Amino acid sequence: MNKKIAVVGLLSMLMFACSSNRAPSNNPNPDTTSADDTTQTSLYSDSSANGSDNNGMNSGNDQATNSVYYDINRYDVADQYGATVAYNANFLAAHGDAIIRVEGNTDDTGSVEYNLALGQRRADSVKKALITKGGNAAQIEATSNGKLIAKFSNDTEDGRAKNRRSDMFYTKVAPNGYHLTANELPAIN
Repeated sequence: MNKKIAVVGLLSMLMFACSSNRAPSNNPNPDTTSADDTTQTSLYSDSSANGSDNNGMNSGNDQATNSVYYDINRYDVADQYGATVAYNANFLAAHGDAIIRVEGNTDDTGSVEYNLALGQRRADSVKKALITKGGNAAQIEATSNGKLIAKFSNDTEDGRAKNRRSDMFYTKVAPNGYHLTANELPAIN
């Protein structure tokens, strides 16, 4: 019995140590950016944002640029998403009639109840970050999908990582270039 507990504990520590809070990337060399990454970075540039890692922008056809990604069981907004949050907060502050819905999502690990609660904490953390950066609370709705609306297959770690995110959808008055990707994820370009 003690051996089983030790093995489970060791595997859990290894999974935690190997995980990261970075968004999944299609870029084989994360230290370089493509021309598309540079264009998106300038759209979201903010002096308070981290100057590396595309200023928090995601790239690739299957990733939303208007999303925040998380590590397993985490809901804190990582610094790398500061520019994305700041851009949306600034847009909300400048457009009082704009409305944004933040949807928290999880992978399929764990119960429905746990994932609904985790998704809500993720959405609430993005809402709080938007408000901290100047967004008006009355313009921001935070909801949870938990694991109920997976956009990617949970059969692979890459798919699960892409499902661990909060999406910022504009429901009224959106920035120029706002659209949904083929996977129905919010993007701005």
